[in-house]
Amino acid sequence: MKSASFPTMTEKQLISWLKLAHCKNVGPVTFWQAIERFGNCDEALAWLENNGRTEVIPTDKQVYHLVNECHKKNVTLVTGEDPRYPRRLKELRDAPAVLFVKGQVDILQSDMVGMVGARNCSFMAKKHAQILAESLGKVGLTVVSGLARGIDRSAHLGSLESGTIAVVAGGVDIIYPPEHEELYHDIQRNGCIISEMLIGMKPSSNHFPRRNRIISGLSDGVVVVEAAMKSGSLITTKYALEQSREVFAVPGSPQDPRCHGSNHLLKQGAHLVQTVEDIIRVLKPEFDLNTLAEPEAEPYIASNRDFAIPATLKEEILLGLNYTPVEISFIAEDFRLSTQEVMAIVLELELEGLIVRQANGTVSISNLVA
Repeated sequence: MKSASFPTMTEKQLISWLKLAHCKNVGPVTFWQAIERFGNCDEALAWLENNGRTEVIPTDKQVYHLVNECHKKNVTLVTGEDPRYPRRLKELRDAPAVLFVKGQVDILQSDMVGMVGARNCSFMAKKHAQILAESLGKVGLTVVSGLARGIDRSAHLGSLESGTIAVVAGGVDIIYPPEHEELYHDIQRNGCIISEMLIGMKPSSNHFPRRNRIISGLSDGVVVVEAAMKSGSLITTKYALEQSREVFAVPGSPQDPRCHGSNHLLKQGAHLVQTVEDIIRVLKPEFDLNTLAEPEAEPYIASNRDFAIPATLKEEILLGLNYTPVEISFIAEDFRLSTQEVMAIVLELELEGLIVRQANGTVSISNLVA
């Protein structure tokens, strides 16, 4: 096996830990129960062997191959006995036995806040999530999300400089969704990608709830920015409540189905979030809010190019609008278009009666879309 640093654990202990963690039918709860009953991994493995269950145990060759592959791919193994293992996550009865980490491992020791929401979210929700994430990073809170489209992406983008953690549903070496390749690499500069799944494993639908429990488990609180009633974000808040974490929600239009889940959370007693101060007062009450500066938006300069309006682009822009008016510049920034290009699309949508333009130039969907 390649040389590597595994604090508090010898090579033999690491191999035994990985063997038990990846036995067939041994999940996180069973793993920790076995440790409690037998005292260590070697004794638990010996019990399995003595009871004729050797077929469920990975071989030495398989485990050494896993460790070597992790080394080749710059993936760090962090076991539950590693001092770098996140303290809040370790509180869970179903805490992952092993975390696969790609990027800056030390950030796992920081104070964290989860941020989740709709994939097909509105422009205003994306902007709000990014501003919240940037401000949270400035007060020393690491933003945790799931590297998905929509709110997850905005949460990571807003906290790239301060450091952000992406919890993924597949192996940490698998980039999903593929269009987030640049973001995947950018996150690793100051933060990390983590998973409990083996490297090389592609994400599947049953992995996402397991990922969601890690997002909430790492965090002191979870912020929901736009979520429908059947959103996976509500699964994350369910875990958060079970784990005694704080739950926050950004209110949205009652006419927009994408906000029904987050508004429901507020009715159930979640902390209402209008500005980042609403989160800081709960999670970092000692912080002096007078020192918090508003994040400055970076101007976007689009290239001059001939532009034909694809039908799919019109549909995507319409999907991003709701009853809350949004500035044309927000749309341009989100789609990497010039203001003139967006204005052309807005004009077509307006002529079709699908959007309305306000006196101040902002746009929102019309009642015809409802």
